[in-house]
Amino acid sequence: MMNRFHQIALISLLLALLLLPLGLNAAEEAPSNQITPGEFVIEPATLISLGFEWYMVGDSNRDAKVEVQYRKTGESEWQAGLPLLRLNGERTFLSDAIDYTAPNMFAGSLFDLESDTEYEARFVLTDADGVTGNPEQQVTVRTRAEPMPYDQGNVYHVYPPEYVGEKQQPAFGGLLAAYYMGSLGGDWSNSSPPRVQPGDTILVHAGVYKDNRYYYSHELINDYKTCCGTTWDGTYYLTQSGTEGKPITIKAAGDGEGIFDGD
Repeated sequence: MMNRFHQIALISLLLALLLLPLGLNAAEEAPSNQITPGEFVIEPATLISLGFEWYMVGDSNRDAKVEVQYRKTGESEWQAGLPLLRLNGERTFLSDAIDYTAPNMFAGSLFDLESDTEYEARFVLTDADGVTGNPEQQVTVRTRAEPMPYDQGNVYHVYPPEYVGEKQQPAFGGLLAAYYMGSLGGDWSNSSPPRVQPGDTILVHAGVYKDNRYYYSHELINDYKTCCGTTWDGTYYLTQSGTEGKPITIKAAGDGEGIFDGD
């Protein structure tokens, strides 16, 4: 028969076994001032900028730093970039729209670069409390080339609603009229399917493109004499997608300034 001493010993052993996983987790999650670098991520390039993320473990006192240098491939001299921004636990919250908490990481960009150009970038991590792992990353990245209009697509001409004179065809009064099939504007312009397809070009002719923000659904109010302004919030919603070889191009027609005035 088990005596009282053995019963107490057995209960203690069982409790220790049950609590062992909790103790391991607590040790794993214990704050550490040392830093351990993790995954390094290269963001998709733009025409003139490059973005980077570097994930971390530790550095609970947030005193680590990442210095940045870069140069064009083939050059010998490094240039200083902005240090990466330290993030860890910052929360962005807006009702039901967004709820995001930043992970333990560094992030940043190189700006004012040249398009379609290859660069080398070097990132050096330092921490007064010590770095466990490789403290340096060096990568080679290329900025995007400027997309060029596809020369075999449809061409649409856009004129200000008040324009008087000869027009190149097909012509439309306002950007949204050319972009969407409905040619109505107001709240319902982008409810129609897009007219533009991959490879198409919209040429914006000279003049001022300005909505009257006091006229909600103004096409109805002025008996459709002015067509195809923006929706009530003043935003141009351009939802159609091009492709890498066939972008949708919106550019000046070459007969003067086309000015979009937000009123």
